[in-house]
Amino acid sequence: YPISSVHLRRAIAMAIDKSKFGEFMHGGQTGTGSFIPEGMFGYDKSIGLAYDPTAAKKELAKSGIKAGMKIELVSPNWEKNLMVCQYIQGELKKNLGIDISIRSFDHKTFRAQLELYSFPIFLNSWSADYPDPDNFLSVFLGGAGNNRTKWKNADYDAKVLLARYNQNQKARLKLYGQAQKILVEDDMPILPLYNEPSLALVN
Repeated sequence: YPISSVHLRRAIAMAIDKSKFGEFMHGGQTGTGSFIPEGMFGYDKSIGLAYDPTAAKKELAKSGIKAGMKIELVSPNWEKNLMVCQYIQGELKKNLGIDISIRSFDHKTFRAQLELYSFPIFLNSWSADYPDPDNFLSVFLGGAGNNRTKWKNADYDAKVLLARYNQNQKARLKLYGQAQKILVEDDMPILPLYNEPSLALVN
């Protein structure tokens, strides 16, 4: 797959203006470069690649992949997901000249497609089971059942596992910063897009 090129993944990351998610989704969503969400221990707003179409084009050139390439993006067929897919489709066409075709499935079929590794890019989400960065970063450990990317990095695994058992908060913070840099800047098996707030009606 062309998406195997880290330069292409970096190009895609820098070609999507994440600041617009809240505007067109109307649910208080906030764009993010970090997989650890804002407000949680380990969050660092400087983590992730910023929107930069010029730098994105340079990364595309480094990948050796030409504009006009077609890539399939698979998603559950919920309206909100399709809105996100269409936005990504527009951004990558405008800023990189890449044609994204969207394939959507009911949730059960979508999960089956993930198990088969049928598509190069898929849209997925994660909600915490408990409020700790380990519950986010452990998703992408090499042997984790929720890691649908096939990505493995021994250095990443070591940092996440070391932080899990470290009692020193400063040391944990440093390890999570280093692990996140591998995850969302260096290797980029994933591209965090936005954080979803919990909305509640309160009397």
